[in-house]
Amino acid sequence: MTRQPLRLCVLLCLLLLGACSTFKVSTEAAPDSQIANAGAGLDQPLVDDDSGAAAAAPTDAEPSLLARLLLAEGERLEAQDRCRDALQHYEPAARPPGPTQGQALAAVYRCQWQLQQPKAAQATFGRFIAHELARGRLPLKLLFQPGETRYLADPRVSGPYGMWLRQLAGPLLASPSCLSLIGHAGPSALEQETTELPLRRAQAVQRQLEALAPALAGRLRSEVATPDEILVGSASDDWRDALDRRVDFKLRPC
Repeated sequence: MTRQPLRLCVLLCLLLLGACSTFKVSTEAAPDSQIANAGAGLDQPLVDDDSGAAAAAPTDAEPSLLARLLLAEGERLEAQDRCRDALQHYEPAARPPGPTQGQALAAVYRCQWQLQQPKAAQATFGRFIAHELARGRLPLKLLFQPGETRYLADPRVSGPYGMWLRQLAGPLLASPSCLSLIGHAGPSALEQETTELPLRRAQAVQRQLEALAPALAGRLRSEVATPDEILVGSASDDWRDALDRRVDFKLRPC
């Protein structure tokens, strides 16, 4: 089965590694491509130019246009399960500053993770965090098991979450910003059974960050999302509505 590119609606991520997990409520296994799309946690806009143009752009092209062409070709190759080839386009797209640099860094990280290059992926994720913090945003999503404060059980999705938080703690501590952790729950009866579930999810992530960097205490705040922030709404309590069971990150002035 050809994997679809990880859409940064997305992630974080990446995460096409490991065995498929069986969710408590789901009775059907999710295809790899759909798990990948459901589990992505790096939010970046898609490339507008989806023409699939080759990387050999004119040498006098504007850097931003060249980066878009490189990204488009990288996405085409990644859609064919050719991440090693896609990296040859994503990596140069991620070097120059510009409007697509964050998206390119996320794409590099995604492919490095798929290719089982954890050290390189960690370094790229650190660059991504620094890039996004400098722009006053933190486009991450952490996904959870239905009705629980435990991360989604599929390691392709939640496997790198510990690394994400470790890579985030130091730069966040060095930044002038404070952080709100926004907990979400899906619309199903299981998710709505406990009204405190979204807050407890956010608090669980807050405790992890404070354990990694105790000086962050006082700069983190756990909050509950408004009901209209549901992204999927299927109430299926499985991989299909995983994005509804999440914690988002929102930077705010201290």
